[in-house]
Amino acid sequence: MILLSILLVIPNIYLAFLKWKITLKTLSIASSRSLRVQSFFAGIVTGLVTPNMIGNFLGRFYYFNRSHRIQITLFTLISNFGQFVSTITFGWIAVLALGGFLSIEYSDNYTIGVGLLLIGSYLSFFFIENFALRFRKKRYFLEFKSVLMNAKSYRLKILALSGLRFLIFTLQYSLMIYAFGEELNLTLIFAIWQVYLITMVFPSLILGKIGIKEVVGIAILGALGVNEFAVIFTSLIIWFVNTCFPALVGLVLCRSKFQK
Repeated sequence: MILLSILLVIPNIYLAFLKWKITLKTLSIASSRSLRVQSFFAGIVTGLVTPNMIGNFLGRFYYFNRSHRIQITLFTLISNFGQFVSTITFGWIAVLALGGFLSIEYSDNYTIGVGLLLIGSYLSFFFIENFALRFRKKRYFLEFKSVLMNAKSYRLKILALSGLRFLIFTLQYSLMIYAFGEELNLTLIFAIWQVYLITMVFPSLILGKIGIKEVVGIAILGALGVNEFAVIFTSLIIWFVNTCFPALVGLVLCRSKFQK
């Protein structure tokens, strides 16, 4: 089960790469496979050392002409936000299914807050070009709006891929918890979704929220009687596999480019 959980990093990274590939295609930016791969992994490296992994656009646009960098930044942020929306969606389902947050007493207000956050997230994700109207004098915002208007399926594709990635995260976590001797059931799955929801909302400085997920996992899964050591080791292993290992691969693949 541990090996299977680790191997799931392959489809996880591939789905993230597909989001990047779709973004480049939507922006009509010509690129070779090598360029797409190197810029993608460079983004993982820069994302690792920026708050909430938001800085992956820094590594990506470094490989392209300056004229494309603003658009790459904006659309990468949209792609990142798609993962946020997906996490909030599944987390909201888990909150409703379990009647609130586990280990949090009187969580009705939090439940309402997540619902409002979910609505706001979807409105922002699908209607962000309307906010671009406030920047009519900025050429790149006009281009941003124009591309989104012409690529109506872009955000649906990003959201679908983000949802699939979230399900892979869930499967990885579930298999790892099972490997440590815990029994899998629907309640545990919903609890894992709550862990990802709270972890996503909490800010982090660097290293992909290491430490935060462990604390949240102990609080939420501990309410179901899951062993604390199982939660800690599960979170650490998945952090290394999904975040640290791809960044190490990126350092190897992009080494020559960074040295220049």
